[in-house]
Amino acid sequence: MKRYELNSRVLHDLKRRSSIGIVIYMILSFVIVYEEGYYFRNPSFSLSFLLMINGVCIIRCIHLLLFDSLEEFSERMNTVIFIATVLATAGAWGGSFAYFISNDNEYKAKMLVAICSAGLCSGGVVAFIPERRLSVIFNFMMLMPPAATLLYRGTDRGLAFMLLLYSIYLVLLTLRGCREYWDALENEAKLKERTVELKRISHTDPLTHLYNRRYFSEIFEFEWKRASRDKTSLTLIICDIDYFKDVNDTHGHIAGDEYLISLGRVLRNKFKRDTDIVARYGGEEFVILLSGLDDTDALQMTESLRRQVSDHKVLFDGATLRTTMSFGVASCSPDAQGTPDLLLARADRALYRAKEKGRNRVEIDDPVLIGD
Repeated sequence: MKRYELNSRVLHDLKRRSSIGIVIYMILSFVIVYEEGYYFRNPSFSLSFLLMINGVCIIRCIHLLLFDSLEEFSERMNTVIFIATVLATAGAWGGSFAYFISNDNEYKAKMLVAICSAGLCSGGVVAFIPERRLSVIFNFMMLMPPAATLLYRGTDRGLAFMLLLYSIYLVLLTLRGCREYWDALENEAKLKERTVELKRISHTDPLTHLYNRRYFSEIFEFEWKRASRDKTSLTLIICDIDYFKDVNDTHGHIAGDEYLISLGRVLRNKFKRDTDIVARYGGEEFVILLSGLDDTDALQMTESLRRQVSDHKVLFDGATLRTTMSFGVASCSPDAQGTPDLLLARADRALYRAKEKGRNRVEIDDPVLIGD
């Protein structure tokens, strides 16, 4: 995630953090103009002020209601509308604040607006801290118009100085808060990545990078229940490397590991569907779980794999490593009363028969045979 990038996650955070402020603006606008009868002394401006502030707030409310739909339509447009309505609120309030502050005979109204503006500005700055530019611009649009008005008129220079000082303080607060927000966001992203990585490691055989036996048992149970619910078939293939002990005894265990790593790549490349599950089940034993295939397709794929493994060669330290594999295949349409162990036992029985008949062959747990 690029630092300080206004992406979808941050935009949603800004929306959530600033939503309550919309209601506060609307309430305070009425409090200000009706307190001490200001509306009756200045009806024209009061009405304009109410219409301006509440009009912008209503537009913001409508945008929030349509927020998710607009984001699906155009994320950029959604972002532009959000920022525009936020700055429109700040500009409307800041301009009105400047007008209030220029009324010489409205001391109570000026103090009430100043107090409300300080609270609204600080609340907005904190709400928009994730996007520092928006936070700073919001701050300036709220406080600079009244400060500039006071300096231009030459009255209440102390108040103008305080507004400038307060604005600078909010800028410093924004810079620090923005860094802390993005540091926390980056730490959160790193933690999620680490969690995903640890989960992947716990599911993966460290040598072949296929799934391990523990994870296969978990996913087998899940796939069994799903196939039972969806009325689809499951095919289980158990395969075992023939005479793998001879490879280790002749060339060493490092050579054997290299062959297992290479064979893992062959299996991954052979079964590429998202629903295909390939796992290392034991030392030189592998399992493959396929869904939605009929017996003919499953047998053809297994026979193709048998031939591919027979032709597969691994060069290691000047030697050529080459073996064959035996395969046991079993298929079924799971039901709620059955268990995965039944299918596993059938495939294992077929594998045992393949080894009994000379290895380097495919056996299915019925009389159909393919391959010699």
